[in-house]
Amino acid sequence: MFWFEVIGYLASALIVTGMLMTSVLRLRLLGLAGAILFCAYALLIDAFPVLVTNGIVMFAHIYHLQRILRDRAHEEYFEVVPWRITGAYVPRFLRFWRDDIARFQPDFTGLREDHKAFIVLRDVVPVGLVLYRDLGNGTARIDLDYVTPPHRDQRAATYVFDPEGPFGEQGIHRVEATGVTDAHRRYLERTGFAPAAGGDGTVGASEAGEGFALALTNGAP
Repeated sequence: MFWFEVIGYLASALIVTGMLMTSVLRLRLLGLAGAILFCAYALLIDAFPVLVTNGIVMFAHIYHLQRILRDRAHEEYFEVVPWRITGAYVPRFLRFWRDDIARFQPDFTGLREDHKAFIVLRDVVPVGLVLYRDLGNGTARIDLDYVTPPHRDQRAATYVFDPEGPFGEQGIHRVEATGVTDAHRRYLERTGFAPAAGGDGTVGASEAGEGFALALTNGAP
């Protein structure tokens, strides 16, 4: 294998990895890196068609990256709104995103009569749904914490779990959740949850998953 073939394989790997990203920003960045490497590879092997094609792809990624970064530069509006589960919207949201919810939170079994809901708005567009149960004594059990794929950048969680945010307004100072999938556990840890046991007795590690808790104060979970 010639050394420059490694560049071609690396370019291919970057583009394939980018296509697996749910974040459009990461997809564009990896795609741009892959296109640049393919241009270098094309120059090394004198493949003019490959150079032209990836040159066009490179400038397309740059154009869209500029748009993404420009849009992110403006101050986005977030709001977390209490919502009635008896209305039409929550069941429709759950049906539409059912398969994706099952991928990240397969332990979610559906709406319960004792569920309460928050809808997360981003620039007044619904992008997330939180379903929880009030366990009393200032503790809530989260059964679903879902954000749609284009908006999974942790920003929604900052507003949902702000100590002075929606849970605090309900008199809740501790929230519990179970991480079943690796992706959900990583999300909980990035949000500030820590492995924990206690609460209603269901948050500890079990066959269902690993228990986590977050104190919505300056104290530890």
